[in-house]
Amino acid sequence: MKKTIILLIIISAVTALRIYKIDQKNLWFDEIYSWHISQGNVEKIVAETTGDIHPPFYYIILKYWTEIFSDSVISMRLLSVLLSVLSLYFIYRISLIFLKSDNLAYLVLILYAVSPLNIYYSQEVRMLNLNLFLSLGSVYFFTVLTDSRRKGYSVLFIVFTTLAVYTHYFGLLILFTEMVILILIIINIPEDKSRALKVLTYTIAVNILYLPWYPVFIIQSSKGQPWRQEQNLIKAFGDLRDYFKDMFFSSYYSYESKGIIMFAEFSCAILLILILYILYTIWKSRNKFIQDKLFISLFFFIPLSAAIIITLNQSILLSRYLSTVIPYFFMTVVYILFSKFSKKAATAAYIFILMISITGTYIYSENSFKNNDYRKIISYIENNYREGDRIIAEPHFMGWSINYHISHSNSILTPPEVLGWNLNMQIDSLRIQNKPGSIWFITDYSSLEREKYDSLNLLMNTAGYDNITGKTFYIVPARVRVDYFSKQRINDLTN
Repeated sequence: MKKTIILLIIISAVTALRIYKIDQKNLWFDEIYSWHISQGNVEKIVAETTGDIHPPFYYIILKYWTEIFSDSVISMRLLSVLLSVLSLYFIYRISLIFLKSDNLAYLVLILYAVSPLNIYYSQEVRMLNLNLFLSLGSVYFFTVLTDSRRKGYSVLFIVFTTLAVYTHYFGLLILFTEMVILILIIINIPEDKSRALKVLTYTIAVNILYLPWYPVFIIQSSKGQPWRQEQNLIKAFGDLRDYFKDMFFSSYYSYESKGIIMFAEFSCAILLILILYILYTIWKSRNKFIQDKLFISLFFFIPLSAAIIITLNQSILLSRYLSTVIPYFFMTVVYILFSKFSKKAATAAYIFILMISITGTYIYSENSFKNNDYRKIISYIENNYREGDRIIAEPHFMGWSINYHISHSNSILTPPEVLGWNLNMQIDSLRIQNKPGSIWFITDYSSLEREKYDSLNLLMNTAGYDNITGKTFYIVPARVRVDYFSKQRINDLTN
């Protein structure tokens, strides 16, 4: 009864923290992209994601979710909340296997409950919490399979792992980690060799089921993305430091006071020292690494190491891509604290980590925006819009935010027109059309091709348009300019 009450309290806390202010922040570009992709049929989703940087499974799930529960901001984000709450089951079960203690498993769940990074992605219309849930299921069934002969788990392992790699490419790192652990078992534990070989065949089955998508994965990973840059080791280490600050303080700590920023730096230094101690402890215990289930820590350290290597060639936001391995870090930290330190020291260190997580959760909840917060821009245009006005958004995909707004309100706005795939094509199309009238032209300086944005007035003049008014909005990650042009002369317009 006591156990049930504790778990219910934790589940309630996890749910409440992820629902709190769930619609406060704007839908940013990645979320709008998820909505946009999910509007197509399954065939179109698969076709479009072949040109994206993520596999299609999440978008398919989101499509059917929105068909049942609507595509409101709250509804779409509740899918991520649900997956975050469901992940508790696997976190608890894995923690019990690894820590062999209900009380220590509760400590892991509490850290997960107040994790600002998980709360952040639980309130985002993206695939990270689906990948979290599926990867945790894969790890749980993998752990059981390597420790027993219970029937049925092999099928569940294959299903969860396959769906995970069809959700996010970092799911492949979990699969890779599982294969590394199996090889370690085969080499170091002769009595478990046959069992490990059998589980290895299940991982091969997953790879076979992924064969249709491997060519897409290879093409996408080899060409990379133009907005990601090559980095040196110093910058990669800086990204690693930022990852731990984001993990416990949320990415919004940098908008706070200088004192908070300095405290985040101090806390990060302490955490990095703890990580070095964990690695030292693992090295000392390497002979008992597999038997004592210390291999659970590899589900954090192998993806982390791979991400650092990846970010040298193509810079990535570690806190985003590694948000799904945080539970394994929590399990490892709790294990090290309460097995290698005195109870008082372990409790003090745990409370310190818990308190900085609570601080981070507070910071996250007090900030009301994400990237690409176009709400003020849309309101500004709507308040000054005249019947017959046209809207152009450059880059054109910024217009998806306006499309979403139009589809969920009684807006007088018309959908933004796509006249080309860059600024030059848009201007050339306006010249060819040679239509009179007025145009709202929105230029987002977070675009990769923004070199001619400052010359927009001159370019529009060549197409016969005069600038009537303009306004600059300063949003994250860059400023956005809204200009109102008319084909008529200014003198005619003011008479």
